[in-house]
Amino acid sequence: MRQTQYACIECDALIQVTELEEGHVAKCPRCKHTIVERKHNPINSTLAICLAGLMLFIPATAYPLLSMQVLSVESSASLLGGIEALWQSELHIVAIFVFLFCILTPFVKLTAAMIVTLGFKFNQAHREWYRHFLVYYNHADSWEMLEVFLIGILVSIFKLKDMAELEYDLGLLCYCLLVLCVISLKVTLDKQLIWDQVR
Repeated sequence: MRQTQYACIECDALIQVTELEEGHVAKCPRCKHTIVERKHNPINSTLAICLAGLMLFIPATAYPLLSMQVLSVESSASLLGGIEALWQSELHIVAIFVFLFCILTPFVKLTAAMIVTLGFKFNQAHREWYRHFLVYYNHADSWEMLEVFLIGILVSIFKLKDMAELEYDLGLLCYCLLVLCVISLKVTLDKQLIWDQVR
């Protein structure tokens, strides 16, 4: 059976680990730190999350998040509409950062994760392009800030709830589900399994 050598990040012990089945965990015999953990059905789960996230992407960014009524004036705002408003207010740098971290990067991350899982599923892990793409995905993995924007929405709701009538629109539900999909990628995608095949 195939064995791989790992170094424990806690005590620096070198450990030979045989190929694990799904759901199994290998721990350091010296300090009991988890060395390798094989997740349940990581490729298909990640692929399903990517597809769900990409389907949610347009309604989450283009549909209104909230509708607000003050006296007889009613207005609504979407994520793209908020970026446009920032740009028109000459807050160009803020608008660019919101677009990069709340729209472009999550879209790229979902698309890249889908390519990684499809490449693994169709036995492309030994290809040179796959290795480079996997390195790129690891660099892009922590650049999205959807959850930060969601916190901003929640703070706005808390501040406005006594000043105006708020109505939660479909875009907010889709946005919350999109955030959940992007966060779930960190849980479902088994990078160690993929890197073991790349090696």
